[in-house]
This record gives sequence, structure tokens and C-alpha cells, in this order.
Amino acid sequence: MTRWRPVAGAAAAFLALYLAPVLLPIDEYTHDIVGLTFVFMAAALAWNWVGGYVGQISFGHSAMFGVGGFVAARAMTALDLPFVLAWLAGGLIAGGYALLWGHPTLRLRGPYFSIATIGVGEATRLIATYWSDFTGGSSGVSLPLAGNPSKFELYWYGLYLLAAAVAVSYWLRVSRIGLGLLAIKEDVEAAGDLGVNPTLYQDVVLFLSGVMVGVCGGFYASYQAFIDPQDMFSFDRSIGLILMAVIGGIGTVLGPIGGAVVFVIIQEYLLANYSDLYLGLYGLLLILIILFEPQGLTGLLRRLLRLRPHRFRRERREAAT
Repeated sequence: MTRWRPVAGAAAAFLALYLAPVLLPIDEYTHDIVGLTFVFMAAALAWNWVGGYVGQISFGHSAMFGVGGFVAARAMTALDLPFVLAWLAGGLIAGGYALLWGHPTLRLRGPYFSIATIGVGEATRLIATYWSDFTGGSSGVSLPLAGNPSKFELYWYGLYLLAAAVAVSYWLRVSRIGLGLLAIKEDVEAAGDLGVNPTLYQDVVLFLSGVMVGVCGGFYASYQAFIDPQDMFSFDRSIGLILMAVIGGIGTVLGPIGGAVVFVIIQEYLLANYSDLYLGLYGLLLILIILFEPQGLTGLLRRLLRLRPHRFRRERREAAT
């Protein structure tokens, strides 16, 4: 019964968010931003499957985000695919691309893997920039309004993506694969000695992560109706995903969701007031969190919950005396 409580809580939260625009007087701007935040939450959860569950910190997930976005955009413009099928096509190709570079680089551990992913992300950005026949180069790609959902409708599609990401996160955590990933995170060689196949497990998780991030890229393309390589493949896109997970609690099931909310609020404020400094301020925020609260908001919440029973008992003793 205890195992089903998180499922029931997630279902109740999904229903509340689904009905919120209908029952509450939400203005159009807030409605659009919340829908986009759902997708950032899903992308942060997908990054967390690699960075949190496996312990491989990737700075190259913007590559999958951009590949998914441009494949979906071209599928809608050139092949006239419905947007949902275009997103799925972009996600699958992004997952395949993740395996293409991830299968050899996942043999690296720690900072060596992180450095390799920086190279992958930057190389992909440069290729996309000069591949103007596909990405439009600096001119980008515009999506037609016909057949593309409105931002009002995208709220619910973003919620569906978030629900799928939460479901996969929970499944990975409680399944045999999740136990294998935790073993790989602790000691990859010892995990192999215990019968876990590190190569297979990491490839599976990276593919799933690439697919979800690619689908989120396709959603972002529909949301913006215009994309260009400098935005889709930017390094700060990868930094943003890392910050969302770190702020919320890396390696947790739901921590990146809270981190994404905080990140979007900070991003909106910084872009409005410090547009030239916001990337540096992100870096400073990341350093402060790692130094003072490495477990993020989830760790802070757990510590507060542990303190509450002790405080309650102390207050009862003081009241008795």
C-alpha cells in the first residue's frame, strides 16, 4: 500500500494541474510560462536519469534538445507530419544520436566524461550552425502556424510530457534497472562483478534520456514557432538542465521539478534585470548550492522534516514543566 502512495499523490497533482486553467483565473502570460515550465521539468528529470541515477554529469544534453527540435521542425514543415508524431520522431532520432556519442564516452568516468560531453555539445552546435540546408544556419527555421498547436493548448501537452517523465523516473528508481544504476554509480567495477551489465544499463538510460530531451526540444520548437542553432544547442541550455537538477536535488525522483520552478523564476528575473550577467550568476548559484546545500531543496526539506519531531517533543517537555 505504501508503494502506491506516491502514485496516488502524483495522480492528484496531475488532475489539479490539468483543471487549474479551467477553474482558476490565470492570465495568458502565466498560463504560457507554466506550460513551458512543465517541459523544462521533464527535460531536467530526463537529465537526472544520467546525471543523478548513473552519476555521469553531462554538459552535452543541449545536443539532444537541439536535434529533437530541428528534426521535429523539419518533419512538420517538409513532411507535414502532425506535431505529436514530429515530436516523437525528433525524440527517437535524438535518442539514437545520444547513443552514437554516448556508447563510447560512457566508458569514461567523472570529469573525463563531463569534458567529453562539453566537446560533443559544442561540436554539435557548430555542425548545426553550418548545416544551413537543415537548420537554416543563423536564419533558423520558422514553423507554420497551420497545424501547430497554440500556446494555450501546449499547456496540457507539456503536462503530459511531465507526467511521462515522472512515471519513467519512478519506474527507474524502483525497478531492477534502478538498483543496477545505483550500483554503477557507487562502483562500476563492483557492479559488473555482481552481474550488472554497466554498458547495457547506461546505454538504455542515456537513450531514454535522449528521447525525452529530444521530445522536449520538439515541444520547444512548437512553442517558439521559430528556432535557430545558437538557441537550441547553446551551452547555457545544458547548464540550465544541470542547475534545475542540482537546485532541486540531484538523484531524487521529484527534486528536479522543484528546481525547475525555482530556475524559471530566477531566469525570468535575471533576463529582465541582468541580461548580460545572467549566465555568470547561474554559475555563482551553482557553486553556492554545491558548497552549502549539495542535496538541493530535497535535502533541505528532509532536514526540516527530521527536525520537526524533535522540536515537537521538546515543546511538549517544556509545556509539561
